Amino acid sequence: MSVGFSGSSSISSECTQTQLALLTQHDRSDISNWVRGTRQGRVSDIEVLTRIADGLQLPDQARLLLGLAPAGSFAFSPNPTVPRQRAQLRDAEKPTASTAPVHVAICGSRAPDTDAGVIDAAVRCLARLVMSRGYKVSHGPVGVGIEVMTYIADQYRPPDISRALGLFGHRNVIQDAQFVIVLGGGTGTQTEIDLALSMGKPVIALPASGGTARRFYHQAARDHRLRASLDEERFAALNACADPGEDFVRIVEQLISNDPGAAND
Repeated sequence: MSVGFSGSSSISSECTQTQLALLTQHDRSDISNWVRGTRQGRVSDIEVLTRIADGLQLPDQARLLLGLAPAGSFAFSPNPTVPRQRAQLRDAEKPTASTAPVHVAICGSRAPDTDAGVIDAAVRCLARLVMSRGYKVSHGPVGVGIEVMTYIADQYRPPDISRALGLFGHRNVIQDAQFVIVLGGGTGTQTEIDLALSMGKPVIALPASGGTARRFYHQAARDHRLRASLDEERFAALNACADPGEDFVRIVEQLISNDPGAAND
């Protein structure tokens, strides 16, 4: 018995169940049961879906339908994460301002006076935003930035991410970013905010996450110079998020999309 496939340039139009088993790293009996519809339940485990997508070299549209990240479309950290990306960067021309991915720094931590539930929700939503928009991300070796990257790696399985580069030094985290996103945080996060402001970078903080993000927001409410890059409506909306994950990320995406200096699709 053979099974037909379409949409993959690397696989022939027909593939035997044995070939399918080899490509997807599954037993042939599993493949047979799935094809005949005799296996109970649906194929939904992330490990299974990842092996199927990678083994069959599914196109990005099919990967997205499975809830997986598209292949080869990410620029997560300031430096390449795998050898193939390094080769691509060497061979490709330097991207122009209109084609380069938007670069964000994700700062903050789970300091004692932060709200863990709010940070959890924001991390999940930021991960989805970064994955879907292909933002370039810089972050420190610990904190919410690395949490976002870990969530992407675990939940969406982009094939080109095998490790994340945590940058040492607060200046290194934010110096190349176009936007600085802040969740929670302690004294180190405040240093990164101060550096970002001195460089004229927009700082987008979620006050509901507590810690430095909350303190900075209230400070910016009193001093317009600290929020000069945010219009009054969106600045106020940051403090009125009914859903601290979804609403915050929607505001972040709007600010980035409306910024004339940011790369857009």
